[in-house]
Amino acid sequence: MKQHWPLAALGLVAYLLFMLVLTPAAWWLKLVSLPPQLQLGQVTGTLWQGKVQQLRFQQLQLNELNWQLNPWSLLRLRLDLALQSGSVQQNQQPYLQARVWATPAGISVHSSLIKLPVPLLLPLLQLPMPVQAGGELVLDIQRLTLQSGRCQTLAGQLSWFDASLQPPTGTWLQLQQFNARLECDEQQPVLITDPANILALDVRATVNAAGKLQVSGTLKPAAELPAEVHQAMQFVGAPDAEGRYRLNF
Repeated sequence: MKQHWPLAALGLVAYLLFMLVLTPAAWWLKLVSLPPQLQLGQVTGTLWQGKVQQLRFQQLQLNELNWQLNPWSLLRLRLDLALQSGSVQQNQQPYLQARVWATPAGISVHSSLIKLPVPLLLPLLQLPMPVQAGGELVLDIQRLTLQSGRCQTLAGQLSWFDASLQPPTGTWLQLQQFNARLECDEQQPVLITDPANILALDVRATVNAAGKLQVSGTLKPAAELPAEVHQAMQFVGAPDAEGRYRLNF
């Protein structure tokens, strides 16, 4: 009887392996507790390769989110996951291409690109004055490491292309382009803008532990901008001696 144990063990391992490979991803998803704000459409495929027809978080929606899990990464006690959604040529739709590593120590994101139409982001932000905005936000992450939900390393850039803004005065303004770098500070993600822009926007923004956006810095609209821009500054506050308006929210 004992001589058959190795074959029985091998058969059991093979059975479990086939179950792991062939079980539909929708079944595995039932074992995961998702945030109530996150809504998923139809899920197809397996644990190793599949697709979510639609993923929605509040006003933000991704269509056809595809994933591919590298099974060989499990031998290194690491999940190596590739994500892709949308087309990089479609400027009016979100785009995602990401490489995610997950280990017992934390989560890392590498060589990832996210493109989002700015109008989709406005409902998620608490701004000091009512505005409409256009253009495209491009997030380029070279490396992000999280441990226990806290930012350990972050290297990347954030750009707002074809930036346009409609202040309370109602006139659309073409603001060209804004750029910022991303880093970690005191285990929180931080965005620091390059002030070489038409608004001289020089701010530092971060998201605190409660998930609230915090912004501090200054701006000084260029003199050649329309009078509507300078009139809209009354909603921000009074300028300092150098004509800069302070932002703090």
